[in-house]
Amino acid sequence: MARQAIEKNKVLGAICLAPAILAKAGALKEKKATVWSSPQDKETIQILEEGQAEYIDEPIVVDGRIITANGPMVAEAFGQRIGELLLK
Repeated sequence: MARQAIEKNKVLGAICLAPAILAKAGALKEKKATVWSSPQDKETIQILEEGQAEYIDEPIVVDGRIITANGPMVAEAFGQRIGELLLK
């Protein structure tokens, strides 16, 4: 479904660990994205890189119509950015 959303130029968002799911589905190939990780556990970053995404260490990353965020502390801003993309 994620790849179909991209093919149809729909807005696709993922927050916290969810960007890793998109990466595993091949939806972040050659896209910039962020994901939750901790200093002790960088596995989610590795998953993004294995899915050929470019990991960006920022709270929110927008690449085209794909928006990713690294956790609940940016949920409000994430929602606002989704709204902005939907209006474009």
